[in-house]
Amino acid sequence: MATLIKSNLCSPLAALLVAIPATMLVSRAAQAQDDQSTSDTAPPPPPTDLDDSEPPPAEAQPPEQAPDQAAFDQSLSPYGRWIDTPDYGRVWAPNAAANSEWQPYTDGSWVYTDAGWAFASTVPWGWAAFHYGRWAWLENVGWFWVPGFTWAPAWVSWRYTNGHVAWAPYGPRGFKYGPHWHGWIAVPAQHFTHPIAHEMVPRAHVGSVIHGARQAPSIQSSPEHGHAYGPPHGVAGPVHGGAPIHAGAPAHAGTPVHAGGEHGGGEKHH
Repeated sequence: MATLIKSNLCSPLAALLVAIPATMLVSRAAQAQDDQSTSDTAPPPPPTDLDDSEPPPAEAQPPEQAPDQAAFDQSLSPYGRWIDTPDYGRVWAPNAAANSEWQPYTDGSWVYTDAGWAFASTVPWGWAAFHYGRWAWLENVGWFWVPGFTWAPAWVSWRYTNGHVAWAPYGPRGFKYGPHWHGWIAVPAQHFTHPIAHEMVPRAHVGSVIHGARQAPSIQSSPEHGHAYGPPHGVAGPVHGGAPIHAGAPAHAGTPVHAGGEHGGGEKHH
């Protein structure tokens, strides 16, 4: 008896379900999904000023207080030797200069700041020797650094081509670069921000790059506020922030452009 009652109650529902076309059930389910899939507002585009780059290291920014000679002595002495010279006074030669292939401004990489391209070194003495003073090279000494007390992103002369970026350290006042001076460094433009030691053009081929290059904005006597130094953005690759850089005139010499100011101004000697 119970089985018969249950059968009678279920039969109308079963008959109704059988009567509804399957396509109608599918259509209603699809319509419900469509109603839920559209938001009232469209998703926004990604922000245009998104910058995932790390901030420049402290070394690449002007210090709050300039160092004195005592600070140089304390920081540099463990990594080289101080030498008294008749032309430049007391100078410092890094231990790295014992390697004849070593050059200044190769121990690190370039980072972009509001002052243009700044050198970020990988050596503990780089904060001093790559942001103050000048570099010179003599056959009986090798590379040595002449102290100075004016900070700069890098005391270098810049040049560039469509495929390369090059730079060389400024010499101290009165320095004669000479025909065998080998201070120029060049790297492929697409690798400009990579660790320099891994990207350097072989020294035998640097000359051809330099003689076909154009000058880029370089420090003349001391860094000027609001000026950005180094190659143009389009040559060196995309960067974030900073002031625009304008291309310089074609270069004709193989020595750095004159830089005056404190201890600066090496003579051009072709």
